[in-house]
Amino acid sequence: MELNQYMGMFLEESREHLQTLNSCLLSLENDPRNLSVLDEIFRSAHTIKGMSATMGFTAIAELTHEMENVLDLLRKGQLSANQTIIDTLFKCLDTLEQSVESIASNSEATVDIKPLVAILAKLAGGPGKEEAAAPAIASAKAPAAPAVTISSSIELNDTETDVVRAAARQGYAAYEVQVRLREGCLLKSARAYMVMNALDELGDVIKSVPPAEELEKENFDFGFTVVALSDAEAEKIQNTLLAISEVETVTVVPLAVPEAAQPAADPEAPAAKQDEKPAADAVPEVKAEEKASADAPAHAEKKLRGGQSVRVDIDKLDTLLNLVGELVINKTRLEQIGLSHHLADLTETIEQMDRVTTDLQAVVMKVRMVPVGQVFNRFPRMVRDLSRDLNKEVNLIIQGEETELDRTVIDEIGDPLVHLLRNAIDHGVEEPAEREAKGKNPVGEIRLIARHEGNNVIIMVEDDGAGVNPEVVKQKALEKGLITQAEAEKMETAEAVKLLFVPGFSTARVVTDVSGRGVGMDAVKTKIESLGGMVDIETKVSEGSKFTIRLPLTLAIIQALLVKVCEEIYAIPLGSIDSTINITPGDIKTIQNQEVILLRGQIIPIVRLGNVLGVPATETESQEELYVVIVHMGDQKAGVIVDTLIGQQEIVIKSLGKLLASIKVLAGATILGDGRVALILDVGSLMQ
Repeated sequence: MELNQYMGMFLEESREHLQTLNSCLLSLENDPRNLSVLDEIFRSAHTIKGMSATMGFTAIAELTHEMENVLDLLRKGQLSANQTIIDTLFKCLDTLEQSVESIASNSEATVDIKPLVAILAKLAGGPGKEEAAAPAIASAKAPAAPAVTISSSIELNDTETDVVRAAARQGYAAYEVQVRLREGCLLKSARAYMVMNALDELGDVIKSVPPAEELEKENFDFGFTVVALSDAEAEKIQNTLLAISEVETVTVVPLAVPEAAQPAADPEAPAAKQDEKPAADAVPEVKAEEKASADAPAHAEKKLRGGQSVRVDIDKLDTLLNLVGELVINKTRLEQIGLSHHLADLTETIEQMDRVTTDLQAVVMKVRMVPVGQVFNRFPRMVRDLSRDLNKEVNLIIQGEETELDRTVIDEIGDPLVHLLRNAIDHGVEEPAEREAKGKNPVGEIRLIARHEGNNVIIMVEDDGAGVNPEVVKQKALEKGLITQAEAEKMETAEAVKLLFVPGFSTARVVTDVSGRGVGMDAVKTKIESLGGMVDIETKVSEGSKFTIRLPLTLAIIQALLVKVCEEIYAIPLGSIDSTINITPGDIKTIQNQEVILLRGQIIPIVRLGNVLGVPATETESQEELYVVIVHMGDQKAGVIVDTLIGQQEIVIKSLGKLLASIKVLAGATILGDGRVALILDVGSLMQ
């Protein structure tokens, strides 16, 4: 058991609390009197403080300690949440993020917190500091508040005592938890880790004896003691820990910590109170065997509840997904063998295996799915800071953040969305005065929307700004030599607007830190297409623009229709297929040099797959019937002519590698049941 396992937990939980701080500070800025938000901010700050103090990161603990002083004054109404205080708290948040990321990267560079600590101390120095900022004063002015000793085995320093006091004000109780493992336990460090993890799920661990490092090295007998904060009952903590294998006894004692001493207070009173409290409320020591026999059903239920969630490294999930993919390939191979040799017993077994692999695949996919809110939640702060820098007023509305997407895709879409949002603020939303002159609300509105649509996730970035003028786009493209005058004259509005995605194109009159260098929109298109998706734009001058990103739910295992052109087999993703039809050569008409067919009153353009792929020509002209696969991408449809329809099959997508990555029509390859390689078609590229 290594320290970096605890470190990983610290980093993940710190990032979660920092994100909570970020969201709540934005809410506080909009509603400075919202006490519930202040309570949430205070809880997150003191949790970070407790964790960092436990791990030995004193700078983070000191900064969050000073933040608590200001936050406490805000909660008591002795300070008002003005812009100066909000900006200072945001700076503290940024500094905490830098510190956490510095720890994560093992960087030796230290973040200087002294200027912020001085500012916070000055802010907390207003009226009422003597009462409101008691934790800060206790260590500096009140020697009468000694370190708190628990059962003569654990001593809390001033910082840890302040954490316990702050938790008590938030409704959290402090407990001394004494754990004893069975004699002869072989994996003591693993059991200690499981105990710590269980306590972390119920609250926060602020100290352990021996320290965490010694527990990991198994430098202890069979017992250890922990001080933990939790809003759970002592009995629940006891039952949860007894459910862990090889834990023999657990004693949970509520810990009474006196508030910061007052000058006239009797120094003996807190100690007396502490001595009395455990005697009245202590939960007696219970052996695991006794508990199990007395209340077996409840014990089993506790055990089930204790394992409701677990953090798994994404690399392990990737490995699991690859193994499932190989299983699917071999299952298909077995199906081929069973059909070829007419083996009834094998066929029956394969049907059962098919059900198991399908369920296994579904479970793995669901495990990998995460809400897009994990990406969206960092944008409100970005929009706030950017709009202030540009002297604009912008309201960001987020919808559908619970929509789930594959983790691999989630990790990649952040940067494209940042580009789109920055462009919307810089180019889209006008200055407040200009908006008022147009009769608009001076506060601009940007919507970030996510939703499911079939096997895809749709993400839209809408703004109610100036829109994109196609004539201006054409003129800029002419100036940069991207199109000719003749092309510009023939170009329709929709085509002109799509010039925004051409590399090097920009309509910005001035190059700024925000945009104008022409490296944004083409990067967005390239990234989205590399994920198997597509991006489109709709715009109206003076009304706004809407960018629509369409992404596949997953990039690993999909259902596909296998088709044949000449002797080659190709796969078309089933999510992009509307239907398959048979037509005769006479059904094909030509309109403006484009072959089309009429399907249910709709004109559908035709794509001859053999021509696109450069496959030797087949005798389709003389065939009485042609096979057409009707595919769609967004609102667009097309008919793909193939020689033969083979059937539907589950396929595992494999990358073509860097050498073949530039071939637009191909999205990847798959291995068929007979060992042959089939290329997977990119429907979006076929329709362009």
